[in-house]
Amino acid sequence: AVVSTQSTGNFPCIKMADAELKKAFTELKNKSVETATKIKAVDNQIEQNKNRGKHAELTYMEVKQSNSDTKLYESVGRMFVLETQDVILEQLKDRAAKSRDTIQKLESQKGYLNKNLKESENALRELVETKKTAVAK
Repeated sequence: AVVSTQSTGNFPCIKMADAELKKAFTELKNKSVETATKIKAVDNQIEQNKNRGKHAELTYMEVKQSNSDTKLYESVGRMFVLETQDVILEQLKDRAAKSRDTIQKLESQKGYLNKNLKESENALRELVETKKTAVAK
């Protein structure tokens, strides 16, 4: 932030403008930091969903290769339930599809957040330029 060390003398409106600029600068800076934090959180969620989807796809391929008479168990809490191969394969397909859908939603959310971050940064730059020109005068 640009801070004027010059005395404003008999111009209280300049002091008030400086206070307003400082407040606006702080708000924009906080918004930028908050948006960047949200983007990191969305990136983490995207990565988690990619891993879940990949795990479901790999498991699907392995289960599909097994014999149809192989006993397959599904984990339900602390117990295991005997299921048919078709049921397990369907659940794995659903899990992979849900992961892909979630990733698409998170990607669009990330795009929106990136747009907001750029707008905040541009507003911050404009505010600094305004401050510089005000101090130069």
